[in-house]
Amino acid sequence: MARRISARAKKIDTRTEEEQESSRKAWVTYGGPWGINIGGCIVAETAHVLLATTPASLALAALGLAGTGAALAKFINHMDHKAKRDKDVRYLHQVNAVTTTAGVTLGTVVGLESGATMGAWMLAGSGLCIANHLWSALYKKGSGEKADGKWAKLESEIGLAKHELQEAKSNGKGTVVAKIEAKDGATADEFARRIPAMTSALKLGQGRITHTVDDDDASLITMRVQVADLLKEGFAWPGPSAFGAGFGDMPINLGRYEDGETLKLNLPGILNDPQEVEGGQNVEHCVAQGVNGAGKTVGNSIIVTEAATRTEVSVIVINCSKFMQDYGHVRHAADMVITNEKDARRFFKQMHTVIKARGEYLAAKGLAKWKPGCGLNFLLIIGEEAADFADGEAYGKVLRTLRSTGGWFLSSIQRATHDQMDTTARSNHPAGMAYGLSDGAEAQYVLPPEAIDAGAFPGWANRKPGYLYAAGMGIAEDRWAVTARTYNADRPTLAAAVTAGMNVRTPMDATTAEAFGALWTNRTFYTTPLLEGDADGSGAFPQQPAAPAAPAADPASEYDADDEYEEDEDVEIDPDLLAKETEDLDEELRQILAADPEPGAYDHLSVETEIEAPADDAPVFQLPGAVADEEKLSPEDTKAAIFARMDSWVREGKDNFEPKELNDLWMRVNKKGARDWWNRLKNQLLDDGVIAKDESEEGYGSYDLIRSPLENGN
Repeated sequence: MARRISARAKKIDTRTEEEQESSRKAWVTYGGPWGINIGGCIVAETAHVLLATTPASLALAALGLAGTGAALAKFINHMDHKAKRDKDVRYLHQVNAVTTTAGVTLGTVVGLESGATMGAWMLAGSGLCIANHLWSALYKKGSGEKADGKWAKLESEIGLAKHELQEAKSNGKGTVVAKIEAKDGATADEFARRIPAMTSALKLGQGRITHTVDDDDASLITMRVQVADLLKEGFAWPGPSAFGAGFGDMPINLGRYEDGETLKLNLPGILNDPQEVEGGQNVEHCVAQGVNGAGKTVGNSIIVTEAATRTEVSVIVINCSKFMQDYGHVRHAADMVITNEKDARRFFKQMHTVIKARGEYLAAKGLAKWKPGCGLNFLLIIGEEAADFADGEAYGKVLRTLRSTGGWFLSSIQRATHDQMDTTARSNHPAGMAYGLSDGAEAQYVLPPEAIDAGAFPGWANRKPGYLYAAGMGIAEDRWAVTARTYNADRPTLAAAVTAGMNVRTPMDATTAEAFGALWTNRTFYTTPLLEGDADGSGAFPQQPAAPAAPAADPASEYDADDEYEEDEDVEIDPDLLAKETEDLDEELRQILAADPEPGAYDHLSVETEIEAPADDAPVFQLPGAVADEEKLSPEDTKAAIFARMDSWVREGKDNFEPKELNDLWMRVNKKGARDWWNRLKNQLLDDGVIAKDESEEGYGSYDLIRSPLENGN
C-alpha cells in the first residue's frame, strides 16, 4: 500500500553550518536595530503611562534610565578597547548607546501617545537603523577585528588561533609592521613555523615575512610584512657619507633597506657618532657570501671608496684572481695590493708581527683597544675570493687577534662552506652579508641564527644584484632579516671620489709600516684609477719586490734521481729486447771473470796477505758533509753566521729558502748533535715569526723568510 507523504512534511535545510551561522548573524545584525526601535517605543510609553500620575516617581525613573544608559555606554566602550576595535567602531557603539538612552528617557517623560512624539520617535529610530545597516554592509573592518578579515582566515586555515593580532601599521612604503601576542602557552617558534604557509596564503614572495621576538617577553612578536619591492629601481650612490671625516667619527653608508632606511655599517666598533649602529662597540669581521654576479664586488668597492675618503684608515686589498677587473677603478684607494697566493700567505704570516707591534703601541698608551686619535691607522682589509687563502693557519690567527689592535677583515667568497673556508676561521667572523644564493638556506653559514629564524632567505641567486641581508657591524638585531640593496654606483664616479680623497687620507702610521718590513717597502700600490679606455697600467707607480738572488748550486743536488725516474717513466720498454741485452751482458761478465777473477791494482792481495798501514802524508777520505776540526764554530758564532746570511737574503729581496741552503753553516757547529741544535734554532725562528713554513703545494719543505732575524736585537 502506497505511503502518503504529508505535504506539510518538514523542509530539509541544505545549507552548510557556516551559511546557517552567517544567516543567524545577519538576522541579529539587521533585525536587532529595528527590534530595539520598536521595543524601546513600547517600553517608553508603558513607563510613561504608569508613572505620569506621580511626578516624583517619573523624575526618579528618568534619572535611573539616564544613569543606566551612561553606565551601559561606559561598559561598551571598555569592552571595545579590550577587544582592540577600531576608533570608528567605538564611536558607532557610543552613538547607538547614547541615542537609545536619550530616546527612552525622553519617551518616558513626555510619552509617545501624540502624533508629534510618535512621529519624531519613528523618524529618528528609522534613520538610526538605516545608518547601522549601511555601516554593517559597507564598512571594511579594521585589522584588529577578527570577523571576515584576512587574519581570521589565517587563524582558521593555518592555525594561528593562539596568536592574537594586536596592532598593525603601514609606513606608507610597502611595509606593514604588526604586533602579535602569543596566547595560552603558544610560542614564537610555532609562529615562525607557520610563516611559509602565511606567505603563501597572502600571495607574497619567500622572505617577505619576517619576525622578531621581544627580549623581555617571549609572547610578544613583531611581524614585518613587505608587500611591495621598492628596491627594484635601486638608488643612486649619493657620494661619500662623510668626506674628510675620521674613520672613527661616524658609520659608512652602503645602501638602502626595503623600507627606505639607510643601511649603515659600524666597522671600527667605537664611533664618536654611532647614530643607530652603536652595537656592542667591538670590531666584527665579516663574511660577504653570494654567487657570481650577486653584487658583492660592487658593495665592497663602495666600502673601499668610503674608507678612501676618510682619515685615520689604511686600505689593503687581497685579490689573487682578478684584481684589475674587480678593483681597477678604485685601485688607488689601496695602500697595499696583493695579487698572488704566495704574497697573500706571506702577508698573513707577517701580520703576526704587525699585530704584536700595534698591540704594544696601544698598551704603552694605556689603551685596551684601538680608538680614534690613538695614533694608529685603522686597517681595513678586503679579501676577495677568500677561498684562495682561507685554509691557512695564519689566516685564522689574524682573525683571532686583529680586532683589538684596530683592524677589520672582510672575507668575500661565493660559498662559505667547510671545503672553501676553515670552520674555525668562519666562526671568527661575527658579522655577515648574505647576497643572492642559489640555495637561500646557505645563508646560515654567514648570518646569525637569529636572522635565519626571523626569516632571512636570500634565495634569489644573481637575479637581484646588490640585494642582501646584513647582520652585525652595529646593526640592530631587528634589522638583520630586512632586505637591503647596495647603492647603484658607476665605476667613474667611485674613481673620482677616491681621487679626491687622496688629498685628505692619512698615510700609513710608522709603527705599522715598520712592522710590515720588506712587505711594506716592496709593496704594490697605485696613484691613478684604471678605467675603460685607459692603457693597462697607465699612470700607475707600483713597486714590486726585488727579484730574489739565485742561490748557489748545491753539488749534491745537481743529480736528481726523481727527475731521471720521471723521464724513465716515459720510455717504452720491449721485454724481449731487455731479456736479450741482459743475456749478452751476463755472458760478457762471465768471460771477463774467467780470464782474470781479480783484475786491477789489487791483484797481488789475498786473504792471507797482510795489508800495510798508510803513510803519514797519505790523503784521508772524509764522508760528505763532515767538517774539519779547525773549521768548526762555536754555537754562538754559528748562530750569528746563519742570522747574517738570512739578513742578507732579506736585503736582497729573497723571501723563501730551503734548509739545505744553510747546511754549510749549521754543520760547522762545534757541538755533539749538530742536527738537533739546528732543529731547535729553526723552531725558535718559527716561534719568533722570523720564518714560516711554506704552505703552498710546490713549497713542501721550504720556508718563507718573513723578516730579518737581526731586527729587534735578535
